[in-house]
Amino acid sequence: MSAPELTVLLDGAFATQPRTGSGQYTLPLWRGLVGRAEIEARLALPHEVPPGLPGGERVVIERSPLPGRLGKVWWEQRGLPGLAARIRPALVHVPYFAAPVRIAVPLVVTVHDVIPLVLPEYRSSLAMRLYTALVRRTVRRATVLLTDSEWSKGDIVRVLGFPVERIRVVPLGVDARFRPADGDDRSRELAARYGLRGPVVLNLGGFDVRKNLPLLVRAFARALPELPEGSVLVIPGRAHADNPRLYPPLEPLVRTLGLERRVLLPGAVDEDEKVAWYRLASVYAYPSLYEGFGLSPLEAMACGVPVVAARCTSLPEVVGDAGLLVEPDEQAFARALVRVLNDAELRRTLRARGLARARLFTWQRTAEETAAVYREAIGLRQPVVRGAGG
Repeated sequence: MSAPELTVLLDGAFATQPRTGSGQYTLPLWRGLVGRAEIEARLALPHEVPPGLPGGERVVIERSPLPGRLGKVWWEQRGLPGLAARIRPALVHVPYFAAPVRIAVPLVVTVHDVIPLVLPEYRSSLAMRLYTALVRRTVRRATVLLTDSEWSKGDIVRVLGFPVERIRVVPLGVDARFRPADGDDRSRELAARYGLRGPVVLNLGGFDVRKNLPLLVRAFARALPELPEGSVLVIPGRAHADNPRLYPPLEPLVRTLGLERRVLLPGAVDEDEKVAWYRLASVYAYPSLYEGFGLSPLEAMACGVPVVAARCTSLPEVVGDAGLLVEPDEQAFARALVRVLNDAELRRTLRARGLARARLFTWQRTAEETAAVYREAIGLRQPVVRGAGG
């Protein structure tokens, strides 16, 4: 077997946080890169290898001496560059919106979106504003920026002023576990546990303010008189922080609308239960106002669930003509829910289109296109040391 053409050090700081967008990206990308003969992809961790994650020579560790957010900044500015100096990879890849002030090798950074820079709710604390100011400056040192969609590419150019000729769009993939499964035992168990006997309108996209969940609840209430008997809106998950500005609670709205028996908030779910909820759903409703990519509608389509999504930001790039794209308006969403849940032929059409479209988005494709960007980045810049003011 021939030796790999290049060694890549992939920042794995989020590899143990599968519920974050960066965590959902890092591990599948790394696994895809590991399967490529021309690349030796090493996962860099600021802590011990967690259970279930293969170790060996492909994982390297530089333990952070600091906890929490300070530890994260230490890792990005000292730990990861220190590992790169010792290992001397051909390239370092930071798979989220951050970058070292100094690093001695070509650098690729994935900026999934610029949400903290365009939505003020996401930078309300002083610590977050300071951190955002730092990474906004340091990512400009990247040899190449990766992003997930043409929408995000445009925002990066507009907000960061990063040269468009050094940005590459590589879409995300959908994991193979997201697939249809008639008669899924876990789905039947969920239906029995919560007494679900009618159609399920599902949203699994998260609780932060840009996800626009109050609009979905109001649209469901508006549509309810015209929906099939027993229809229920299910929104699994939980807020990541006790911050009502960033995570507005839904329970007061549900009570005000008298929907306690029609809106189910089952709380946190694991990854297996997440798949089971998709398989149980009759329609996936996603009124999000801002997405760098929009992975959950893609997961729903891969499970054969008809999708209704907002015609906003990157969502048309992901959903295409495989779902119903509507304005993020209460009345428009209500009409779409009524239409899908009362039209069996439309549901069959959207299911078939969604399955076909989801097959276009694979982690194998993501890894292949990312590897091509690595080779390009190495050709664009030879290793140099540059500081934030250089």
